[in-house]
Amino acid sequence: MGEVRIVPVKSRLRQLLYAPGGVSREEALGAATQNVETLRTEFVAAIPLEIAALETILHAAGKTRISGDELDAMLRRAGQLLTLSGTFGFDLLDRVVKRFCDLAMGMKEKNIDKTAPVAVHLRAMRLVCPGGAELGEEEARHMLVSLEHVHAHLGIKHLDGTPPAV
Repeated sequence: MGEVRIVPVKSRLRQLLYAPGGVSREEALGAATQNVETLRTEFVAAIPLEIAALETILHAAGKTRISGDELDAMLRRAGQLLTLSGTFGFDLLDRVVKRFCDLAMGMKEKNIDKTAPVAVHLRAMRLVCPGGAELGEEEARHMLVSLEHVHAHLGIKHLDGTPPAV
């Protein structure tokens, strides 16, 4: 059997990694934070549009039934919302979107095709998205518990396998 030789490929990234100098970790993090902040306005404005896209999928589903394919499409869009809400520090929206993901996955798993639970979660997203209502701590807790009641009613657990906390 022949001998195996590993030959490193020359690339610009490799050259930059091994070049002397560069920036400190703090400088790199500062620059990255500044880049994120310059995009904040544009991306925060996209959050209500992503919720509207979810609402459009729901409305296209019909009045009372939603298919697994439509739930899959909604989950893909919800992933974008999770990225935006997490990146820009919208904790309550992040929690509501995660509950929606738990709901959609549970509905698919249990072959539940009702639109009402989906609509409730989308309304909660709309309520807490940037530019929405300013909820106090108690109101936010009550809303999250109400979403948990929907999950419990449908017998849907969290993605991590824990039952709803009601």
